[in-house]
Amino acid sequence: MILLVQLLNYSNEKINEPSSTPVPRWGHVLVYDPVRNTMLLFGGRAVTDNYFDDTWIWDGKEWNKKDLKGPSARGFCAVTFHEGRKSIILHGGRGNNSVTYSDTWEWDGEKWSLLQADSDYKADHHHMVYIAPEQRILAFGGWDGTKVTGETWSWTNMSWKKLNVASPPKRAAYGMAYDRTLNRVKLYGGLWVDGQYADIWEWYNGSWNLKGGSYDNSSLDHHSLFYDEKLRYVLGFGGKNYRYKAQNNTFRIHEGSLLTVTSNGPSARYSFGIAYDSKMESAYLFGGKELKGEIQIALNDFWKWDGKTWTKIQ
Repeated sequence: MILLVQLLNYSNEKINEPSSTPVPRWGHVLVYDPVRNTMLLFGGRAVTDNYFDDTWIWDGKEWNKKDLKGPSARGFCAVTFHEGRKSIILHGGRGNNSVTYSDTWEWDGEKWSLLQADSDYKADHHHMVYIAPEQRILAFGGWDGTKVTGETWSWTNMSWKKLNVASPPKRAAYGMAYDRTLNRVKLYGGLWVDGQYADIWEWYNGSWNLKGGSYDNSSLDHHSLFYDEKLRYVLGFGGKNYRYKAQNNTFRIHEGSLLTVTSNGPSARYSFGIAYDSKMESAYLFGGKELKGEIQIALNDFWKWDGKTWTKIQ
């Protein structure tokens, strides 16, 4: 009897211990900080309707949860590292009760700071990238709380400005990355009200340029793109196709088309976090959502891409 009580007490203690790894989730952000050589993971959600507001740091060896205040609970934010400010900038996102945010936050390695509480750019399921030669953040589209949008936005001087340029068709949940070699932003796929896109766009010389067709069987949404500095081109992973089937391909965007690199690695999933570590010359992927029939399953596995293969981090 005494042994049973001891075992029950031990079990309760283990349950109440703080987790050493972020819990399973999707719709979170993962971004690399080259100044501090760490990765920031924030927000997302699991099977319940509630979003998370937790901040985690990966230092290359282990996860550390930061006990501090920051952005309210949310997911599907846009995030990028700002080389000029040497900090991570986070914008918008979707919170509890399906609210869409327009605020802008900054992570300096120690704390969150609110830079702009309200802006004209309200969005979730969007992306943004920092363009070093232009010293600004470029963002596009997303869901504004009532509809899918298709405007191009710029963040400079601590505020958002809508650019008066011809933009890709309205969409959300697309993939976007900055190609440092070509000094171009690449955008692929996405979701609109009545379907998916498979088109490829590039931003350069102050305008968007179409590089691939609008519809074919390679259409995807909720996938991710990243720039591999070792390979010197943009890669993508995962997403779900027009048949609502999750994918596990790692692919390259090349001359207006997709080239499959490998189908080995993380399981088929979407709405995961992915970031490229320039010091280690490796990409890291955390969590996401997979489907078992109509059942949604949140994940918290952690993977590393070395330019050739994926390896699961135990």
